[in-house]
Amino acid sequence: MLRILLLLIVSFHAHCMNVIPLTVAQSDNAMKLNLSSPFGVPAKSKATVGKVTRRDIPTNLLNMNLFIIGADRLSYQWLEAHQEELKSMQALGFITNVNDFETIVALQNKFKLPLLPVNIDPLLDFIKEHHYPLIIAEGAVWQ
Repeated sequence: MLRILLLLIVSFHAHCMNVIPLTVAQSDNAMKLNLSSPFGVPAKSKATVGKVTRRDIPTNLLNMNLFIIGADRLSYQWLEAHQEELKSMQALGFITNVNDFETIVALQNKFKLPLLPVNIDPLLDFIKEHHYPLIIAEGAVWQ
């Protein structure tokens, strides 16, 4: 529960941004020390791409609109199809199963949506889900 709370605190700080200011470190030393961002990559998860059935979820902790994707072709297609809806909802994105900041920066530049690289396992355990891409909003989870 503490991990979810910390994730939501970080998310709240990033909530109003169109793009999370991730930078790609240019020097080898900076890359070794992971100085390019306060968030870490690789961001790994046991979650996989798959079907998500719409259902209600407990909302006592989740009062902001979130979406979760992975660094895979299906997630990119899903993001493209839902881009305008996510923008209108002012949703914050979590990306998982991603190995580098270049991928995240490229996706933010293309879709103009904020993305944070995180291990989303505690959040998915909380909402009892195992797959992405998905949206968490208005007391429900759906794809």
